[in-house]
Amino acid sequence: MEPWFGVLGFITLLVLLALGVPIAFAMAGVGLAGFVLLSNWNAGVAAFSIVAYSNTAHFVLACIPLFILMGQFAYRSGITKDLYDVMHKWIGSVPGGLGIATVFASAGLGAVTGSSVAAVATLGEIALPELKRHRYDPTFSVGTIAAAGTLGILIPPSIPMVLYGLLAEESIGRLFVGGIFPGLLTAVIFSGMIYFRAVRNPNMAPRGERSPWRERFRALWKVWGVILLFLLVIGGMFFGWFTPTEGAGIGAVGALAILAAVGKLNRRVLGEALSQAIRLTAMIVAILLGASMFTQFISITGLTVSFADWVISLPANRYVILAAILIVYLVLGCMMDVIGMLVLTVPVFFPVITKLGFDSVWFGILVTVMIELSLITPPVGTNVIIIKRVSGLPSRQVFAGVAWFVVMEILVVSLLVLFPTLATWLPDRMLN
Repeated sequence: MEPWFGVLGFITLLVLLALGVPIAFAMAGVGLAGFVLLSNWNAGVAAFSIVAYSNTAHFVLACIPLFILMGQFAYRSGITKDLYDVMHKWIGSVPGGLGIATVFASAGLGAVTGSSVAAVATLGEIALPELKRHRYDPTFSVGTIAAAGTLGILIPPSIPMVLYGLLAEESIGRLFVGGIFPGLLTAVIFSGMIYFRAVRNPNMAPRGERSPWRERFRALWKVWGVILLFLLVIGGMFFGWFTPTEGAGIGAVGALAILAAVGKLNRRVLGEALSQAIRLTAMIVAILLGASMFTQFISITGLTVSFADWVISLPANRYVILAAILIVYLVLGCMMDVIGMLVLTVPVFFPVITKLGFDSVWFGILVTVMIELSLITPPVGTNVIIIKRVSGLPSRQVFAGVAWFVVMEILVVSLLVLFPTLATWLPDRMLN
């Protein structure tokens, strides 16, 4: 084993990414080249074919396109607007109420889509005009929408959690259930901060009109689909009724039934949903294939084992090492996309985390929160880019709007480190 060869592979990969090479091709190329240099061309090609098959011939992988399809059907059924309308009626009259409504609408949207991009794009089109009409500060408005959209990948189901589960060989069902409390905690902390700022500066986030109680309760019927899908998919996994893959299939069928029930199912909508699901699935699988080749190459060099042993031997508290790992995620989040960051880091850091005695589900939730943070930090900030396009405001103004939310995300990370049971209490009570 040659650990230094693995380090050279990492450096080469980072150079290729800096040059703009797609991460799937960069990882596959470095992995294949590494195999060839360590053995020969025939052995490298054979290893690539074996790795490609062994890492994709998993039943659990089928949940990725099914959850994506579930989200596509749910998005096209119009539940996003219904969610926002319900939240608007219930809490729009409190200080910063429309901002708080945006946060909880995004949490509800995350419960059926698992996509941060979808949450930001749709809420940007629906919530932004309402916030503008109620004279909310533009910087505050775009920052709230961009940050609220991050809940889409923490509230289950979550595609990043599926990928983490595959890479770490951890139960996806436990990860989903483990994300419920941290997701709700994040929504509450965001909302508390919005309320606090609105009370101190009412002109920034004015109160909305108060809706009659009868109208509020009548509006609840609009979100029956979201509640049903969430209880069906997550509740079924919690009670051990079905696996994540089966839950994804049931969720996709349920979302399709809702789409039909609201009268929006037609050939064009079905074609668009299937097409988008195929594109996203192909992208994720391509990255997984490239990552599988790269991590297999890194593994045979002995780098992961050597790195884990070296970290364990450091004369430092395990929480200091954890802090260093989280800082790495923070830095990588400024340069890489969500999936790329996951597949690059989990195979390296996971052995370290397990040797330090940390819970693997807890670490998965912690990584997901760090990924949330990467979606609103410069210079990449995917959510910022999306809301910038929707709003037409400059990136500088959007990043200024999310600054408070970045601090709140760091607070969530701190609470998870101090109180790991926030992520492990519920999964430990699952019925297998």
